[in-house]
Amino acid sequence: MIGAWVRRLAWRPLEAAFRRTPLVPLRAQVTEPVPGVLCIRIDNLVTKAVSRLGGGYDYSVSYVIDRALIVDTGFPWARQCLDQTLKRLGMGAAITAVVNTHHHEDHVGNNDLFAATTALYAHPLALAEIRYPSERAWYRNFMFGPPTSSRARPIPETVSTGERIFTVLHTPGHSPDHVCLYEPSEGWLFSGDLYIAADIDSQLREVDGPAWIRSLEQVIALRPRCLFDAHGLTLTDAESVEEILTRKRDFLLGLQGRVREAEATARSLAEVVAFVFDQKSAVNHLSFHDGWLALLTGSDMSRTHLVRSFLAQETDETQHHHGQPQ
Repeated sequence: MIGAWVRRLAWRPLEAAFRRTPLVPLRAQVTEPVPGVLCIRIDNLVTKAVSRLGGGYDYSVSYVIDRALIVDTGFPWARQCLDQTLKRLGMGAAITAVVNTHHHEDHVGNNDLFAATTALYAHPLALAEIRYPSERAWYRNFMFGPPTSSRARPIPETVSTGERIFTVLHTPGHSPDHVCLYEPSEGWLFSGDLYIAADIDSQLREVDGPAWIRSLEQVIALRPRCLFDAHGLTLTDAESVEEILTRKRDFLLGLQGRVREAEATARSLAEVVAFVFDQKSAVNHLSFHDGWLALLTGSDMSRTHLVRSFLAQETDETQHHHGQPQ
């Protein structure tokens, strides 16, 4: 009760102030990693500082393809900067479609800039959350900005810019509603948060490690030649793309193997986490092996969620095995 009143009287006005006039400098960088693709990266000192510790969330990023299609609309705090950048580039009214790779607020935060004039697409599992955002943990409102509401429609099997046709790939793992866009003739992969960083181990409760591995294997098999990550990494040679996606997959496979090892002796979920993440460090001990992001976010993002998803797979497989006719 007291916490609710504190949020209402103190935090909510700050949220509104951060969105209208962020308290840290913003800067938009526009690059063209390949002809036809513009990458708009907007930085925020707080987000970049936190990312140095956790990795992967350095920028609010939107990709503009053929001056017609936008992939992800970025952090809510980047709204004014994104709007000004698009107008400066002369393409505010030229955008005909927006694709959200998933429902997290750092990917849908500025949908309302486009919703009145463009087709806004997302996976069906994302639609309700984009329309009616759930209550977020306090740190997400601070780092990303307050969630905004917009009305998306189910994404079709392909999305066209008029010049190129993209295949929509359902790639769950980071979230159940995650999608990537793939253009086969160019080998372009707009990967959302499929990658983020090779070794980031703290995730939200909805993470599904086994599904993430399968999604990575699905994409690796396509042999994409260019990768456009939703937080600013762009790679334009096939060897580098395969290397980082394989590294990510192997990292998750390694965790999965450690979880299976731990099950032989562990008596609790906490013991499994301690076995899997047994590094000797102050942060590891302070967080009970759950990682510094668990300390920072009150365990909203934690290693435990990822470990639990691997354990859930083991339970499902065991039940399936015992349910088979002999």
